[in-house]
Amino acid sequence: MTKLLNLLIVLLAAALVFVILYPQIQQSRPVTVRFACDSSIAATPLIVAVEETLFVKNKINPELVFYSDPDSALADLFAGRVEAGVFPWSTIMRRAVEHGETLKVLLSLDYRQSLPVDAIVVPAKSRIKAVTDLKGKRLLYPPQLRDYMPVFLLNAGLSDAQVKLVEVPFSSLVEQLRAGAADAAWIIEPLVCPIESTEFRILQAAALARYVSQPFPGAALGYASGLVNLSRVAAGRLKVSTDAAVAISAARGDRAKTIVAQYFPYCREACGFCRLPDIQRLNEINRPAIASLAARLRTAGVLSAELETKAMFVDPATLKL
Repeated sequence: MTKLLNLLIVLLAAALVFVILYPQIQQSRPVTVRFACDSSIAATPLIVAVEETLFVKNKINPELVFYSDPDSALADLFAGRVEAGVFPWSTIMRRAVEHGETLKVLLSLDYRQSLPVDAIVVPAKSRIKAVTDLKGKRLLYPPQLRDYMPVFLLNAGLSDAQVKLVEVPFSSLVEQLRAGAADAAWIIEPLVCPIESTEFRILQAAALARYVSQPFPGAALGYASGLVNLSRVAAGRLKVSTDAAVAISAARGDRAKTIVAQYFPYCREACGFCRLPDIQRLNEINRPAIASLAARLRTAGVLSAELETKAMFVDPATLKL
């Protein structure tokens, strides 16, 4: 009887130890996170974190999933097909208004006017000398800029009846302009840096800041709230990894540009001239600029209702760092 009692005590003790240690063991294991991203310079923090093994060092197995359409990417995030990603701010805002689904933002990428990462370009021999000369012309733009076209037209004194807007995949913008499919194209780095001055001419640098909002919040990196529900630890690892990627991009810009060039062949020979966005960590994000952008999108009719942007930012208390 004594032996049986002792055996039961040992088994109960082992079970108690298992119950106490199991959550810690689970939390210490690597977690796979699928990241949605596109082929623009907005992907920089994710790509740097992957190539510098920052995710792996913080026990995240990263999987990059490239999307052409940001709306599809964000829809997949909330459908659980990816857990995190980089998305245009306008896409995030429209999703919150139309579907009531809010991205939890960790980083914001600011497209500065002083170091422009976007430009409207025309063929070098084009007679178009100013943005107002786009009347009666065809302007190509990528899906990332879809929501900003009404604001651009409004502030440029143009209308959609005067300018033929044509959305094309990001990677084919320059080729279609070269082939004569349009009169101008609105491009984003790393498409800007390899532009040959003998073939193309920049009509308007930093057009987003000039005609949409200044300063211009270009994109944000965040995750679906379900990631925190699954693991506060995973979200904390994500923050630590991406913060480290921001530090590398700021201190070693040439290294970040080299990494970008490895992913995008259209800038491989000229990515040293590529301009990087100002990547702002959670406590650095220019929140008034984001609220201002939301107001401009509402005025232009892109957002069907006013949006309170405060709820979009991660509460550090929800993370386990």
